[in-house]
Amino acid sequence: MKMRKCFYLVSIASVISCISSAYAAPKPKRINYQEASEFERSLLAKPAAPPAPSEKLYVQPSNKAEPCKLPTSRDQLERSHFRAYWDGECRDGFAFGLGRDIAVSDTHHVEQITIHDGTGGDWSAPRVTYDFVSNIVVYAVGGSQFPAVTELAEKMDNSINGFNALQTLSIVDEQGNGYMIQSAAFNPQRYFLRIQNYGALAFKFSDNSAAPVVNPNAVTFAVEIIDPKTNAPGGVTIARYGNGAVAHFRRVNGSTEPVRLPTAYTEHLQAKHQEILTATSSASATLKRAQQIEREYLYKACNGKGSVRGLNQADYTKICTWRDQFKEPYALASANYQRQLEILQQRAATAEQQRQIQQQIATQQYMLQQQRNQQTWNEVSQANNQLQQQTQQTLQGLQSWQAPQVQPITPPGGNKVICNTVGIITTCR
Repeated sequence: MKMRKCFYLVSIASVISCISSAYAAPKPKRINYQEASEFERSLLAKPAAPPAPSEKLYVQPSNKAEPCKLPTSRDQLERSHFRAYWDGECRDGFAFGLGRDIAVSDTHHVEQITIHDGTGGDWSAPRVTYDFVSNIVVYAVGGSQFPAVTELAEKMDNSINGFNALQTLSIVDEQGNGYMIQSAAFNPQRYFLRIQNYGALAFKFSDNSAAPVVNPNAVTFAVEIIDPKTNAPGGVTIARYGNGAVAHFRRVNGSTEPVRLPTAYTEHLQAKHQEILTATSSASATLKRAQQIEREYLYKACNGKGSVRGLNQADYTKICTWRDQFKEPYALASANYQRQLEILQQRAATAEQQRQIQQQIATQQYMLQQQRNQQTWNEVSQANNQLQQQTQQTLQGLQSWQAPQVQPITPPGGNKVICNTVGIITTCR
């Protein structure tokens, strides 16, 4: 009976183990550092060359009678009815000092506030460029040498999808490495980019953690490796979800499979993200030079006294009032965005309450099931104890049992044999 008891208990444990295994998710395959970095290394192995400085081209400003070479580009020179104006001084045949370069044609209108050193160009000079056709303003300060530069581009996107103000902060160092942060005034998601080897490889970090968590299974932070030439991701991906879970994936033949990345490689990717944060941390201080020359120039040009020969006054003063056209759509978009945020926050709060209720129900059900399991185990244990006691009592009874004493049967009369004869029949006892 003890053997049966043990077999019964082992059978229950085996069933529970089988059920647990059936519902347990399979563990992702673990890959090593070489496998994880394969796509990254393949991009870095491709030949890459540093960008060449733009060719030095010049144009004579239409409003200047004296020689005054003003830097320009081939794209502008090839535009229909292109003409340039310089609202500044000239020295030794070149544009000089603080001023505004105004370039217009049938298809574009670009203006740049800058400081020229009188030698035909100064890469390190601060500059603020307005593109009135594309609705973009770029604040930039060059580094010690090309291609190093710090830039902040602001785009007013008044499209069919609604109004938004987009910003791209980018840093390029002397080695051609790029660090970028892309954001929008009315979208909580931000993108961080780390570009290496002159644009051969990019690490992309998508951060939506500022948005209210309505769906706990939605991705709030993702890491991807990008081929900038095709803008296509490859290699491995890391995703963090609203519930805090983190998953690793690998792209194989156009599909993705869950994997487990080595800690060394996840730390490598985290370091890339930190490099972006470190490189862009000083951008605001650097761009103050560009913001300062903008304030100084606008103070001079927008006082109602300035003008440029050959350029109508509306075009000359457009830079003074250009941003005003976006005030109303900006305010409307801001109010709409705040309403959307409030709705999302309410949904997130409701979803969190539902999750807590479900968690409480799940906890109660778990505790009830545990109680039922404990009761079952108690009943099984009690039954087995009773069976064991009964078995023990039976064994003890068998051990103390003795066979009864049987007395021999003695016929009446003792051991004598008496025979009686009646007629021909004789009977003996």
